[in-house]
Amino acid sequence: MWLAFKKLFSKSKNFRVLFGDVLFQTNPVQGQNGHSTFQWQVKKGLDQQSFYIGVKMIADGYMGPEGSPTNYISFDLTTAEQIKAGIDECIAVARQFKTDTIPR
Repeated sequence: MWLAFKKLFSKSKNFRVLFGDVLFQTNPVQGQNGHSTFQWQVKKGLDQQSFYIGVKMIADGYMGPEGSPTNYISFDLTTAEQIKAGIDECIAVARQFKTDTIPR
């Protein structure tokens, strides 16, 4: 029975990611709030051919009708590489600002 659902769900990109297997997780990192966490995951899609880089997080704070404070977002490998470049750039800019504000 699960195989029939698996085939049905694997046709949808969202379900393919959502119900895929977690192959690897980093250790969770605590955010500014004591209950917030951030964790990277590598998932294999239900189609057994797709791989995704995902984030599991509980935000420092949230507003709105979302419901659960635990949120997930997954990216294909190409998008994950773009995100990595973006976070590397942000880290470099933050380091520069920190260096510029240190009194000499």
